[in-house]
Amino acid sequence: MKEFFSNLWVKRSVSVFCIIYAAVIALLAYATFLYDLEFAEGMETPFFVMYTLASGIFLALMIITRKQKITCIIGLFLPFIVFLLILFNIGSWVLIIPPFIVAVVMFFVSDNHETTKVVAGTIYLLVYVLGIVLYIVLNMLFGGSSVETVLNEDIDPSTSVYRIYQGSFDKLKEVTADENTISPDGKYQFYLVDVRDSDRGAVKIYVVPYGEDIELKFFTLKQKGIRKTISNKGTRGVIPDVGWTVKTNDNGEQILYVQYRLTDQDKLRETSVTQMPGKQYFEFLGIS
Repeated sequence: MKEFFSNLWVKRSVSVFCIIYAAVIALLAYATFLYDLEFAEGMETPFFVMYTLASGIFLALMIITRKQKITCIIGLFLPFIVFLLILFNIGSWVLIIPPFIVAVVMFFVSDNHETTKVVAGTIYLLVYVLGIVLYIVLNMLFGGSSVETVLNEDIDPSTSVYRIYQGSFDKLKEVTADENTISPDGKYQFYLVDVRDSDRGAVKIYVVPYGEDIELKFFTLKQKGIRKTISNKGTRGVIPDVGWTVKTNDNGEQILYVQYRLTDQDKLRETSVTQMPGKQYFEFLGIS
């Protein structure tokens, strides 16, 4: 085995092969910039085991080929790719830890010139520190202190939100059933959220695109950043009546509306969803 990996062309081939790892991490960072990653039930642990094993194998291959130019380039730029992955997935340590370890080890082990390492290391130190500080500051400025909880039949019974809506749980299940929330054309879906803030709180009605999620073996990439607020005036503890209707305008065009009544005494209201807001790419910063 030692003689096999001592062959120059083998090392060069392995070095080229290691580009796959950097490309996968870059693709994962890009995907989590555009989508929310949600693990399938029971799949988080198997994914982490496979992810860690693959990272360990590629780390070993990169250490063996650490003097090859391509591996040196990977070792130099992988910390920046991992920084983006961290920025888009703060708190998701399953995604962050394995590539972060690989990036740190390869940065120091790769056969780059010491001056290059010192300059790049200083830049990365500033990028990581300032980037994370800026992330925290922007979240504090734009994220607010309110806490939103999606209202559906899967609410955790141990939470205070469950207790607030416990008396109207049957209505909650009826209103939030898929056959009611998905629009007649199958393009949109509404959902309810409970908002807990420093005031009285609220119940909000949102509409999002439907059917744009990407389902993979271990996780689903859920569309994010496209959301229309139908109402933010609902009362906590009261489930509004919500549904869809289609009307035809004077030009013969069919217009899709969300109809809702916030309380039994409230009048019936409706909002068109023909025009949705553009995608908010910086939602990860708390900007919505």
